[in-house]
Amino acid sequence: MALILFLWSFVQSTLTAIAISFVKKSRINYILSAVFLTLGVNTLLQYLNRFTNLKHSMPEFMFLSDVLDFLLPGLIFWYISELFGNSLTKKKAWIFVPAALALITSITYIASFQPFTFSHFIGSAFHLTLLFGIVIWKGFIFVKIHKQLKLIKASANNKQKEDLLWPNILKMFIGLSLWVALLLLSYHTMVMPLSENPTQEIIRKMIEFNYIIFNSSIILVTMFFVMKYPKAFSGNTIEIKLEEKQEENSIYKYYVERLNHLIEVDQVHLETELNEKGLAEKLEIQSYLLSKLLNDHLGKSFSEYINEKRVQHAKSLIAEDTEKKMTNFAIAVDSGFRSESVFYVNFKKHAGMTPRQYRSQLKEKMAS
Repeated sequence: MALILFLWSFVQSTLTAIAISFVKKSRINYILSAVFLTLGVNTLLQYLNRFTNLKHSMPEFMFLSDVLDFLLPGLIFWYISELFGNSLTKKKAWIFVPAALALITSITYIASFQPFTFSHFIGSAFHLTLLFGIVIWKGFIFVKIHKQLKLIKASANNKQKEDLLWPNILKMFIGLSLWVALLLLSYHTMVMPLSENPTQEIIRKMIEFNYIIFNSSIILVTMFFVMKYPKAFSGNTIEIKLEEKQEENSIYKYYVERLNHLIEVDQVHLETELNEKGLAEKLEIQSYLLSKLLNDHLGKSFSEYINEKRVQHAKSLIAEDTEKKMTNFAIAVDSGFRSESVFYVNFKKHAGMTPRQYRSQLKEKMAS
């Protein structure tokens, strides 16, 4: 029975990956295809390790399943982020670091043995470290996705909440795979060392059953969603609009606090190349939602908001430069403006006077 389920899960995962990529050719669907392809390959590896002699004839490849266990949560997180309009940037590429580290360290570990055998890996300190890392990583991604969906749900109306069903299913899948990872870690740390324990085989089969049932269930649920909610696989992003009562909206408060942190602590407004899309990516929010936040919170456009913050910084630089060692151009560049002329126009607009007049005003105050 288990053998049939493993093969069925592998075939269905692979076919689902291919089908999704052809439903609509889009970046989002390609990422989802990668999710199911990774799931399918991992299921195949599990099948080969459990029901064939691969683990003894080619033990060097046993670690690949663990690498894919590190990769899958990152792919799901990437997919959900893209689903809500948050593209993957270089700074967000960290989601693939655990998988890369697992791959590199595993190859290094295997190379240290000549020859490498099954017993060198299963139950070893290195193997247990990988299993522990998988549990931590899946738990981290689960919490991160949970917080993201919770914030989005807070601002969605009843119709929009239907669009959140599919992302929540994927979150549940991460949670279930975390449960299986915990069982596997417990088995290898507490049960496997007791070689004479008669319940060892029962527990192993129970973990095996949990693994394949959970994998099979996500395939069945996906097939159900394709038929009942084809919109979920349209390849389009999900746009969630804020409710009218913004002050009472938790997602609104959350992003306003993050925006304030980016300005006051990280001082992103001093980046000359910063644009609305770039700030939205730093906030991990869609551009249209950032625009609405700025309009509702401050009644200003992106450029007005950023330029005002830059002028405030310029004023502090002028106040500190009592001996007038800095030129207007230097102040402009340090404040995030592209040129002195743009700085001059915005300074006069937001300060109500020119930089020279502001400096003179400060001198008069100090003299008095």
